[in-house]
Amino acid sequence: MTDAQSQAGPTHAGAVTFRQTENQTVYLVVSSSTGDHWVLPKGHIEPDETAAAAALRELKEEAGGIGEVLAELSLRQFQKAYEAVKVQYFLVRQVSAIRATEKRKLHWKTEEDAVQLLSFEDARSALREGATVLRRLADPT
Repeated sequence: MTDAQSQAGPTHAGAVTFRQTENQTVYLVVSSSTGDHWVLPKGHIEPDETAAAAALRELKEEAGGIGEVLAELSLRQFQKAYEAVKVQYFLVRQVSAIRATEKRKLHWKTEEDAVQLLSFEDARSALREGATVLRRLADPT
């Protein structure tokens, strides 16, 4: 990654998406586009699109989730083939759902089960951070 690339803004946006059940918080994990991995909803930020809008769009396309951003999480970077990827993740509460435009498998898992299922460390660390932020928002003392 060149100095110019490391200074540039995020290339991708993703969503650490949760919902509350009667007695627990569960997090969304989706199959990758190839079906080979378990990931968080994420994708390229389109021109003239904010990172938050991209995260919500990807959630809708990949999982049919309609959400609201509660917090911006840390920027995560990794090298994918010939592309330097910088992902801005957001903590997102799912408020409703529609039919997804992409054919992906979805799992709603507890924090620990989701971390175990996710295929990549950047996604695992983003989910852990999102869960920590959510606990702080729920109990700000």
